Amino acid sequence: MRWINLVFISSLFTFLSCEIGEAKLDSCLDIANYTIDTPGIGFCPELVSGSVGDDIDIQIYALEVPDVAGIHAQIQYDASKVDIISISSGDFFERSQMPIFIFDDNNEGLIDIYTFFMSNEMTTQGIGEIAEIEVTLKSYGESEFIITTKSEFLDYNDVEIPIKGFGRGIVNAK
Repeated sequence: MRWINLVFISSLFTFLSCEIGEAKLDSCLDIANYTIDTPGIGFCPELVSGSVGDDIDIQIYALEVPDVAGIHAQIQYDASKVDIISISSGDFFERSQMPIFIFDDNNEGLIDIYTFFMSNEMTTQGIGEIAEIEVTLKSYGESEFIITTKSEFLDYNDVEIPIKGFGRGIVNAK
């Protein structure tokens, strides 16, 4: 009987001393992490912080897009607060061949990103990363990144797919 009490008390102590953690849902592929309607284009995460001089990555995601063959994402930003270091293709259109990926940064606060299929795969759908923008924080405070309404989703016949949500991202430099 004594060993049963010992095992019971030890087990109870062990169980009560353990913390039960909560799962943190912070995947960019989880639609619940976005505050815009779908289909849409958004930032993941929507809020990024760093110190002046830091390099920060900003990801742009297509959200719940049906059968898309091409995307034009236009991003407005405050060129007095951040410097664009690089812009690279995301994996949303990666299949048997790399997608065509073109961008234009006017260095005055406007980026145009164009990406589309040029392979036997005609379309893709769902949620995925369109592009990643690396920036350097050059002054204190918040800087907003805005997906403009000039952005487009196109199907394989070059017909526009209506976008319901245009994301906003905040970069906070401390």
